[in-house]
Amino acid sequence: MENLFLLSISINTDIFETNIINIAILVALLFNVLGAALKTEMFERKSKILNEVQGAEQSLTEAAERLSEAETQSEQAVLIIKQIEEKTAKLRNQILNSNWNRANEETSRMEKAANLAIRYETQKSARENQDSLLTAGLTNAYAFIINELTYDDCCQLNTKRIEQIPSIV
Repeated sequence: MENLFLLSISINTDIFETNIINIAILVALLFNVLGAALKTEMFERKSKILNEVQGAEQSLTEAAERLSEAETQSEQAVLIIKQIEEKTAKLRNQILNSNWNRANEETSRMEKAANLAIRYETQKSARENQDSLLTAGLTNAYAFIINELTYDDCCQLNTKRIEQIPSIV
């Protein structure tokens, strides 16, 4: 029997068979030794992943709420911008109308001033013409009286004029 035992425990030189046996032993040892540690690590990893997923879901919910709030604020801002644009257009039209009215008033005032200036210049020109005509007429009359009218002619004219005056008596 001893021989049998010696025969059965011998070195196996077949590399393929020894590798399979060694790998099977190694896997069994690793599974038994590292299995518990691997299970706890996997449970920890699972709980960590679940926590991260829950945190991500919470962040997603918060982000959706903030997006909703931002959209509401955006809509309100658009309404406010429209109101401002309407007020601006109204104010612009009022300013344009006001400027238009002022321009019309200024034009009317300037037209009146121009008409007054024209009337003044016309009257001034008429007076100057009248003055120059009177001056010319008096100059001609004076020249006629001095040069062509005799003393007797002057006396006869004066007598005629005196006779034309009505008597007060």
